[in-house]
Amino acid sequence: MLIYQNTFENTKTLNCNFPIEDQFYATDKEAIVADGITRDPVGISDLNSISFTEMLKLYPRPSGGELAAKTITEAFKKSKGTIKERLIACNNAVKELNNKHIKQCDYLQNDYYGAVAASIQIKDNILEYAYICDCGIIVYDNNGNIKFQTKDDKELYSDPYINKINIPWNLPEARIIVRRDFRNNPNNMQNGICVSYGAITGEKNAEHFIRTGQIALEQNDIIAIYSDGFVNFLKDTTFINEILHFNKEKLEDYVNKKSLEDYNLYGKEKTLVLIKHI
Repeated sequence: MLIYQNTFENTKTLNCNFPIEDQFYATDKEAIVADGITRDPVGISDLNSISFTEMLKLYPRPSGGELAAKTITEAFKKSKGTIKERLIACNNAVKELNNKHIKQCDYLQNDYYGAVAASIQIKDNILEYAYICDCGIIVYDNNGNIKFQTKDDKELYSDPYINKINIPWNLPEARIIVRRDFRNNPNNMQNGICVSYGAITGEKNAEHFIRTGQIALEQNDIIAIYSDGFVNFLKDTTFINEILHFNKEKLEDYVNKKSLEDYNLYGKEKTLVLIKHI
């Protein structure tokens, strides 16, 4: 039973006509959440040279991240097969999108359009999942205990090495290094471990970073498919309680309240899909 689906806007860009780069599609048996990758402002490579207000004005509209996320949700809706095959179909659809819009990737303003995503499909009592990067899936039992949660490969493996890059992110050199060397690069090895992260950009190597699995469901389990903006809510007892005793208005009031209180922890653009298994 599909019980909830919604995207909450970034509290930092409310009322700014900023593109909605999270997208979702859901039924009671399948769902996908896609989170578009943030773009560089048009005509600016050194982000130190402009204010946040100017950055908002120069942000591309439509955004390539928004277009990629929409392409992914539409491709998933039309696709068939295993959950991994369906996410690969989404990557192929983004490749077609990039073939139209990106003549030569420069990893800056003309970076590949892309997104990260998490997807599920349910057959009988089995949940099949596939995700890439920091979108995820979490399963709660009917008492609110966490039975399963996907891992964020970027946080675990990539970020410790990306954080060692001694160049500020606002400078183009830093963004080129991360997007070229750490994204969809299975050959970026440190101490025998791949420290790259994946993203659906249409590149073939993205397939190496799709994580998949299955989990058995029990009656009244609640499956949450989310973008990374929801991560700090997922173990919050009030948030879990609002899910268990589902009240859409109370849930949204709580999410909005926390988002306004602390942008860094709770205020980013975020999407949540909730499915109750009955």
